[in-house]
Formats: sequence, structure tokens, C-alpha cells
Amino acid sequence: MTATGQTTQAPSWLGRYGPGLLLCAFVAGIAWGIVEVEKGLIDDAVVDALVVAMILGVLLRNLVTLPASVDDGAKYASKQVLEASVFLLGASVDVGQIVEAGLPLFLLITFSVATGLTFAWAFGTFVMGLPSRLSVLVGVGNSICGNSAVAAVAPAIRATPDEVAAAIGISAIMGLGQVLLLPLFAPGLDMTNYQYGILAGISVYAVPQVVAASFAVSNLSGQTATLVKLVRVLFLGPMIIVLGLLHRDGSADAPSKTLVQQLKVYVPWFVAGFLFLAALRSLDVIGADLGDDAKTLSKVLFAVAMVGLGIGVNLRRVSAVGPKVAATVLAAMTFMILAGTIGTFALDLT
Repeated sequence: MTATGQTTQAPSWLGRYGPGLLLCAFVAGIAWGIVEVEKGLIDDAVVDALVVAMILGVLLRNLVTLPASVDDGAKYASKQVLEASVFLLGASVDVGQIVEAGLPLFLLITFSVATGLTFAWAFGTFVMGLPSRLSVLVGVGNSICGNSAVAAVAPAIRATPDEVAAAIGISAIMGLGQVLLLPLFAPGLDMTNYQYGILAGISVYAVPQVVAASFAVSNLSGQTATLVKLVRVLFLGPMIIVLGLLHRDGSADAPSKTLVQQLKVYVPWFVAGFLFLAALRSLDVIGADLGDDAKTLSKVLFAVAMVGLGIGVNLRRVSAVGPKVAATVLAAMTFMILAGTIGTFALDLT
């Protein structure tokens, strides 16, 4: 009750979340505009829109005094909008690409993803002393599909905005160096263009960087690298489930929950939806064009969510773990390069 005796009404959904969501959408639009300028200057977007969106969100929070009215909307973007992005991404995943890759190459990709994630987690946690969740984010980003993987796994393992920012920001920056240096491996190791495409597809951090690092060598390298990278993306759904189970809340009342309740906790709705849409896409119920449209919408929502995550970041906490994260990223990238190189020659993938 107020002093006049009138009941204070709770703000509407739009009144509570609208200001923050509008701010995140506006900043995400600026991020996309920056990427379009980048494409116009160098014919490609080496710095992904998700990275730009997150950086802008971080700068807003740490350099500008934001009104409290945007906080709820930013948090909504960083969770609910992020989950919707993961859900839509499933419509673009065609499991049939595994068949196109061939069994030996698929086995190499599987081995690289599994061991790369495990190595990054172990190195980051036990050698560098990072929190387990942050080490996992570095691992999934460098072993699966870059920024999208980090953003998709984050809600499943309850990672904080600071952890997401550290994993994406530092990995993306170091990934640019990888784009410049990796093409030297082809002549240095006497690799064919096809073999170099496999190496780039397995080891490079994000899809735009894979394209930049591989097509710079040859069209065959680019096509091969893109296929390998897309197969890596197929591991995202199952990996979210596994990591969500490993990071589940072991509360005392968990055993009393029904099977359906436990499934909702351990297999979030957006993961189940991702797998469902992937199945529809693989069966061609969802056509290629509709799948591409869903992927585009997913990327737009990812950018909005990244701004929300950025607004929740404390730069002081991120900078405190920066050198350790950088060392973990470097170790993870080195491992993936070694796995791709040794595996390509060992399996005689020519």
C-alpha cells in the first residue's frame, strides 16, 4: 500500500523487460552494422558479430552509467533470448553431413572434439587454476564451434556472464592470430589443399575464421574446412546434454523429483528443441531454405543475447583471470592443431 492507501501495481512484462531488451536489440543492430562495414572493407567478417555485440555490451556496463530500468531486460536477453537462439539453431543442423564426411574423417573429428574439450578443461582447471565452468567454456569454444558453442553451453552449466565474456573475448582475439599463422602449415608440412582444409576445419575457433583461414589457401581447402567445421557443430546438442548432466545441481531433494521433472532440469527445453529441429532438418521436413532462415534469426538473437551478457560483465573480474584464460586458449588451440595434423597423416586422409 502507498501513503495514500492505493495499491501499487507491479509493472507489466513490457514495462519490466522492454527497456533492457530494446537497448540490447539496438546495440546488436550497431554490431551487425560494424560487421557489414568490415565485410565491405576486407570482403569477409573475420571478427564475428557476436564478439562485437558482447564487446559493446561490456563497454556500456563499464564505461557508462546505465539506468536500473534496463537491468531486468538485459538479464532476460542473456538467458531467455539466448535459449531461444540455441533452439532455432537446431533447424540448420543436417546430420546427413556425417555421411558426406566419410567414416575416417568423422572419427578424426569425433576424437578431436572429445579430447580437445577434455584437454582444455583439465589444463585450465588443474594447471591454470581456473573455475571448472570457465575451462569448459574455453574447451567447447575451441573444440566445437566457437562463440555459438560457448553461448549455447553457458546456460546449461550455469556459467556467469564474466565467464562467458572471458571465454569468448580472449578466444576470439587469439583466433585472429591463428587465421594469420595457420596457412603457413600447408607448405611447411607438405600438406595438400584437402589435408590443409581438414586441419583448418578441425583447429580454427569460429566459422568466419575457418572461412578466412582456409579459402585464403584454395577453394578446395575452403570447401573441405567448412564441411569439417559443420560436422563439429553437430556435436553441440549432445555435448550440451552431457555437460548439463555433469554440472547438474546435486540438491538433496533431487531424488524425490519425477522423471519428467528431472528431464526438465538435466535436458533443458532449448536443448530438446534443438535436437528435435535437427531431426526435422535431417529428415528434410524442414527444408534447406527454411533452415538457413532459422539460422539467420538465431544469429540475430544470439547477438541480442551477447549484448545482455556483456551488460552483466565486470571487467575487473574478467581481467583478473585474463592471462590464465589466454594460456588455456593457447594450449587448447595447440592441441587441436596437433590432433588435426597427426590424425590427417595417420589416417592417410588424401
